[in-house]
Amino acid sequence: MQTAESVKPISGEMRARMEQYRIQLLDAGMLEPTKIESSDWHWLFYKPATALTAFVVNLHGSDCCIEVTYGYVSTAFTRMAGDKNALIERGVSDEDITIREKIVIRGKADEEIAGCRIGEMYSRYLTTEKDDLLTCAKAKRKEFIQQIAAKLKPLGFKKRSNTWTRALELEYYLMFNVQKSDFSDEYYFNVYIGKNGTIDYGDCYYTRVFPDGMCPMDWQALSQKEFDFFLEHTVVPALHQIINTPLIELGKLPSIWSCCYCDRHKCERCWVEKNLREGKIN
Repeated sequence: MQTAESVKPISGEMRARMEQYRIQLLDAGMLEPTKIESSDWHWLFYKPATALTAFVVNLHGSDCCIEVTYGYVSTAFTRMAGDKNALIERGVSDEDITIREKIVIRGKADEEIAGCRIGEMYSRYLTTEKDDLLTCAKAKRKEFIQQIAAKLKPLGFKKRSNTWTRALELEYYLMFNVQKSDFSDEYYFNVYIGKNGTIDYGDCYYTRVFPDGMCPMDWQALSQKEFDFFLEHTVVPALHQIINTPLIELGKLPSIWSCCYCDRHKCERCWVEKNLREGKIN
């Protein structure tokens, strides 16, 4: 049974709503982890589906809303070595849910939408076996990468694995890299400017772009429409500026020269105007 000892108190109204959702989930046959350290703002629930899959609903409460992460998990990957009861004892964290979605509930109207979406997800994969679930997740990840490729190809980028590059002027190149986190099923989006013939990435310029508050980004948390908006209004403009600005002019921008880490040792005549380490402008 999850405890109700809160280390992050939320309003009484939201606590009451969290408890209401908890009762509804338990009435629907969901189970609570037996040993998870929980609180009145974070509750985990699961329900076995097939022999090696389970349906998961996680609630995260705040003073203004409740975020629900839900979907199906392959329980073959929730069992730690020597601990076959990991699912029962600790539940599943958001980013470990194999096929997942998120929805934010702020009021009664959102509740109805959330109920429909969660019910639809539950029915869709209810009898899906582990291997088929993983195949679905692989296909979904492929679509995610293809969505990026579709935006970068018109800009002249060439794809290799999860990295896209295009030539800039002289010996320089621009790189966009989709980097999976080592600790979760989330991604970083890296932008580099480098020089041909060097083995280090990003010494001329390196930064990360991401949706507000999502670094790393849960690639399944955003709908295709939301992710496309991020690509179109954040990623593409950032890359477009670099591509269409001469390097000598680009290097005068604080957002560029503050990200030069080679101390101007790579270039005989550095296009980055400011030496970051010495604080000089040439």
